[in-house]
Amino acid sequence: MPTPVAHTLAGASIAALAAQRRPAARSLPVVSALLFAANLPDCDYLSVLGGREALERFHQGPFHSLGFVALATVPLALLLRRRIGLAPAWLLLAGAGLTHLLLDLVVVDRWPPIGFPFFWPFTAKLFHSSLDIFPGIDRVSFLSLRNLRELLAELAWCLPIFLATLWPLVRGRSR
Repeated sequence: MPTPVAHTLAGASIAALAAQRRPAARSLPVVSALLFAANLPDCDYLSVLGGREALERFHQGPFHSLGFVALATVPLALLLRRRIGLAPAWLLLAGAGLTHLLLDLVVVDRWPPIGFPFFWPFTAKLFHSSLDIFPGIDRVSFLSLRNLRELLAELAWCLPIFLATLWPLVRGRSR
């Protein structure tokens, strides 16, 4: 799985795209909610409080699914409805959550079970892409060469996309 760096850059890209179309989306609450939604499926990491076995049982389970993203972003959308409208808020938040799932699909997954239930609750079948863009993280040794490679790969892929989505906003302010 990618680190929060990639997920946050993906959420920031959604925020920059939203801000281009809706000036109200430039507000701190909207941007913060989009960054949160982009990282939301990893809330299953809280299961680590129950020990490593609980983490292995819950991580990449139903929280990593379209169903969870669709439902979990509704309360956030309700909070943002006065700023940008309920439907646009939900679409943006769900889109940010979807970026999380898409990034997780294209990372080397070495921890069984391989993949996650992308279409839960409709099916528990696990999905994983055969296209591996990110090398994956070392969950045992935080400071490792593998994690450095992962971070560099995330920055190489996600930072240019974020800067490209941010550029119209920056260029527009300089005029």
